[in-house]
Amino acid sequence: MIKIKENIIEIFVTIGILTILLYSSTPNIYPDSQRYLAGNLHDPPLYYTLISIMQFIFGTLNSVVILQTFIIGFSIIYFSKIVTILFNLDIVTKSIIIFFLYIPILQFYDHLLTEPIGYGFSLFLVSFIIKLIYNFNIQNIIWSTIFVIALLLLRNQFLFLYPVIFLLYLGVLILYQTKKKFIYLIISFLCIFTIHNTLLGLNGYIGKSLSENKNHTTDTKGVFFFIYIDSIYISSEKDAESFKNKNIRKTVGVILKEMENKKALMKNYDSRGHFSLSLKEIRNYSEILLKDLALKENTTVNNLKKIITIKLITLNFRKYIKHTFKKFYDSTWLFTFVPFFMMIASLISFNKNKSKYSLLILFLSIFSIANHSIVYLFGRVQPRYFIYTDFVLLIFIFITFVIFFKKRNNLDKY
Repeated sequence: MIKIKENIIEIFVTIGILTILLYSSTPNIYPDSQRYLAGNLHDPPLYYTLISIMQFIFGTLNSVVILQTFIIGFSIIYFSKIVTILFNLDIVTKSIIIFFLYIPILQFYDHLLTEPIGYGFSLFLVSFIIKLIYNFNIQNIIWSTIFVIALLLLRNQFLFLYPVIFLLYLGVLILYQTKKKFIYLIISFLCIFTIHNTLLGLNGYIGKSLSENKNHTTDTKGVFFFIYIDSIYISSEKDAESFKNKNIRKTVGVILKEMENKKALMKNYDSRGHFSLSLKEIRNYSEILLKDLALKENTTVNNLKKIITIKLITLNFRKYIKHTFKKFYDSTWLFTFVPFFMMIASLISFNKNKSKYSLLILFLSIFSIANHSIVYLFGRVQPRYFIYTDFVLLIFIFITFVIFFKKRNNLDKY
């Protein structure tokens, strides 16, 4: 009876998970879902592999939904236990934390996309990072390493973890300052780099072997998929004359002229959301023209986008910087400025006091800023891309206020 009382919140979370699965475990399939169902050379292999395994074992995609929902549920339970024990939180505070972490599940638990599992893995990662900061041992660093690798193999978006983990390890080393821990941190970082890149390379090799006869001139994904759209958006028709290649010059000129007619360029910016509408116009209109051009030039669409992007951004670099900052304003700017000031404050505190809590807040703020930055620079801004960092950040803002207002202890002790 005592154990049931102590774990009543966890029991309610489990009941909640089972309830939504009983309501529906049918996968919600989006256009992007086809990438993971069929496999894609430009996506990390983890989610596609997981889907293949679950289909092989159970013969249905419902099993994927059930698995990812339970991963989220267990990650919420584990995360809440860690912060409750470490910061001595009461049951009301714990309930509020679990409630807010549970909210995203209702919207995307059944999506056949990487977001559900990515959300769960990010909660597990933060949980073990917290344990690593407060209790450095081999077990915690191994689990931290595993979840960093898992996230890197889930979405290319998580490449931002490389600088974040590097800075975190530097902070941990400053805290503990021992040769043994330095060696563990070096081994962990090397394992992350080696395993991630080896598995990506293997995935690419297998994918290319299975598609030797594919016409790769039509490949359109890659790092320049969205940066190309940015480069067109900030340019004007006259910029097309800068290309020496006649065919590229003509195609870019046609694209820019059409975008000017549709008022889809940066000079036509009228309000928040203008770029989002222009993005679809540029992407859809460019697709056929670039594929035809790739055939003429005997190259790939990706290579053409790279050439066009570099040239146009070089010509309009100031506009590109201005456009990048405008993305912040047009979307979730508050979740960039808040962690920025948290980062500055925690950095000052960590430099002065070398406290574990300061390092934790420093990690979480950089974690959030890095995620937002990579989306603003290399992707399309959508709220679902920020769930991995923003909810955790809000939770720790809440925890900080709880500790402060209860006046239990000075935060430096943490």
